[in-house]
Amino acid sequence: MRVSAYVIHTRPFQDSKILVDLLSLEQGLVRGVWRLPKKEARVIPGPFLCLEVELTGRGELKTLKSMESLHRQRSLEGMSLYAALYAHEILTKLLPLNLPLSDIYYLYQWLIENLHSGVAIAPLLRRFEVGLFSELGSAINLSSTGRGEPLDPKQLYQFHEKFGLRPYFGEIPKLTPLLFVEGKVALDYHNGHWSDKQVLSLAKELHRAWLDSLLNGKPITARRLLPKQPFQGERLLGVPIFRAI
Repeated sequence: MRVSAYVIHTRPFQDSKILVDLLSLEQGLVRGVWRLPKKEARVIPGPFLCLEVELTGRGELKTLKSMESLHRQRSLEGMSLYAALYAHEILTKLLPLNLPLSDIYYLYQWLIENLHSGVAIAPLLRRFEVGLFSELGSAINLSSTGRGEPLDPKQLYQFHEKFGLRPYFGEIPKLTPLLFVEGKVALDYHNGHWSDKQVLSLAKELHRAWLDSLLNGKPITARRLLPKQPFQGERLLGVPIFRAI
């Protein structure tokens, strides 16, 4: 089988062989064994390059027979590189093997193309995460309450991982929410107002907690490469609160 794919992770396997994780259009996340060329010409397949790959094998672990580039090689540097490595890590940890997910392939392709263009990185990553959550069936609903009621832009809500948004009237909740958010900010997030600093700040805090839940607490090591910038805003009952500015 031939597939269009990007290399998103490599690691040593056996003498003269490596394990390669590919994000493919036709088969989703594929793990295969690649035999390196002769020692004098050993080149490990690089990332961020669309390849045509020939796969063989019926099990989860495939054999990669050939890899040919479909486009000219382009490199990423600095924060753009770190952002791509972060995307690679969460893809390898979240995606099941050998399940076709074409929309995630195109989402990743969109991210890489925009990282090459030099646009602002934070909005790109947040939009990438939103798309990834949606395609995995774990979308975050900030468009209505957990009961399906429309949001009041001026009402303050508490957001719980299991129950979604609930109106907050000043009581001490039995379960501490992940965060508090005003209706307008929640709706701006839902509508993709990524140029709004409050929306970006909300998304960063919310997505971090959401990813930690999806990964059952497994660490994301690439986070160390990105700016930490801990939340410095207002808190309520010890958790972040996001109000319209």
